[in-house]
Amino acid sequence: MGRRLLLFAIALVVGIAVARYSGTGSDERSTRPDDGSPATAVATPGANGIAPAGGATASSPDDVGGAGAAAPGDLVVHNVTVRDTDGRVAFRGDVDLAPELARIDAGTRDPHRNDGGIFGNREGRLPDHGRGYYHEYVVRTPGISHAGPQRLILGAGGEVWYTFDHYESFRRIR
Repeated sequence: MGRRLLLFAIALVVGIAVARYSGTGSDERSTRPDDGSPATAVATPGANGIAPAGGATASSPDDVGGAGAAAPGDLVVHNVTVRDTDGRVAFRGDVDLAPELARIDAGTRDPHRNDGGIFGNREGRLPDHGRGYYHEYVVRTPGISHAGPQRLILGAGGEVWYTFDHYESFRRIR
């Protein structure tokens, strides 16, 4: 009985570690550094020169898990706190998604291997649709040399979702 419990505990710890470091169950399998392309997120400091702390908060029915405060159709998500894989704050400020949407519309790919790839929605945080309905795109984060946690998820029906915390929460942009 003690041996079974020990094996279960080890399996649980390994499972948690794998989930944490392998993209939290998304279609992305690693956060290895890539070519270090320039970031497209734009920081807009608050009145005191520092963007408000605490990350984004849910502000409408289109928020899933508190991903950001933006007016419907607004391409700037305000007061976002982006953390690196080690939990340190890598970016704090407003994120302008217009450059990323323009890049996607122009057919330009980010060098990250999953940019434009199918997003499986395995976390179940977006409305349920069949495989291939959603595609994910990288949103570069200033201060992070790899793809980072920010993504845009585009649905076949024209919807656009934003996540700053690697699929933990989403904000509907369109």
